[in-house]
Amino acid sequence: MKKILPVFATVCSLFVSCSKNNVKKSGSFNEFETVKSHVWYAFNDNGFEKIDLPQNAKAVVEKPWTETVRISSAGSVVHGDRNGSKYPYDAYALVNKRGLLAFSGSKIDFYRDDSIFINDTVDSMVFSGGMPVFYLFRSTFFNENIDAHSSLHQSRPFLVEFNPSSKVFYPLVSYSNLKLGDDDQISGFFWNGDVWACASKKLNGSGVEFSFFDWKPLVDLADLNPAMGEETFLFNSITEDDYKKKNMPKLWDSAPEELKKLLASIPDEYSFYVSWRDLSGTSPVSYCQMGASDFMLNAHGGVSPESSYSVAVFSDGTTYLKKLNEDKVSCAFRLPLLPSGFTYGEEAISGNTLYVAWEEGSFFKTGRAGFIAVDLKAVFN
Repeated sequence: MKKILPVFATVCSLFVSCSKNNVKKSGSFNEFETVKSHVWYAFNDNGFEKIDLPQNAKAVVEKPWTETVRISSAGSVVHGDRNGSKYPYDAYALVNKRGLLAFSGSKIDFYRDDSIFINDTVDSMVFSGGMPVFYLFRSTFFNENIDAHSSLHQSRPFLVEFNPSSKVFYPLVSYSNLKLGDDDQISGFFWNGDVWACASKKLNGSGVEFSFFDWKPLVDLADLNPAMGEETFLFNSITEDDYKKKNMPKLWDSAPEELKKLLASIPDEYSFYVSWRDLSGTSPVSYCQMGASDFMLNAHGGVSPESSYSVAVFSDGTTYLKKLNEDKVSCAFRLPLLPSGFTYGEEAISGNTLYVAWEEGSFFKTGRAGFIAVDLKAVFN
């Protein structure tokens, strides 16, 4: 956020404390003492490991983002129980080609299922009854040759759920349930808690053919399984414009009040968009402020009901944090500065720990990747 930084005198190059005792008035902004309260992690062949700095992580061959090990989606749990039972985790991060990180405060567990993660790209995590649900697809451009052990068959999963009690991944919906063949790939979806809007594509002799449709299960999401027939689902064809209206960024005026309060200190002339997770557990919604600047910076944010925080983390590490249901001014601070070619990404809060993805990349390829864990108690002091 180089064009925004001169405006925010509250933003420091490392973590800052938001304690009232440490606040000093400086014009119309607050200056906070700097504190160091973070741990770096990088992914490896066995899972993840602590490192001193991202640039010192073991070098890896850059691959297209769909084929590399990286956090593709993360979020804090909403509705963290099903049938009255409390689950052990309140935040998750989906690791492409590897598995699922499960967070309980500063405790981190990692779950793998190679039959699900190895061959396909995983993305777009949502929550149903406190359980993470995500989807699988395969980039046909980067996977022309499909081996015999590939998941590309009639029962290949589209939606998968992780049960934190049994520690098992369960396919919920298959591609064949959605009347899609081996050549079809879901390239994106939006779930509003009731209806799933999907974009599908497949290669043909003349190029790429796209189709768009809505579907809705006639039973609860948790009760679905790939053995169910098409009669379990309601389908409706939609246009590309219909799909875009549901999935495209919305104007800042329509953003929820919690998000507006969180980023209230950003002047109107700056341009940015935020992918925001609310209390519904459904697909995140992007909100865009079109200011006078031609530079647009992206952020990931959301509410963490179990931890009572709202947060937004921009790709350069500029972070805004606020206690839920409080009218106090947001705390603004900077995550440690990343080297050139590295950016911050998805975020999730568990207890008093903020987890933020980082990755090394250029254009459509990604190299090293991992995450940072931030002690929010030290930030708020």
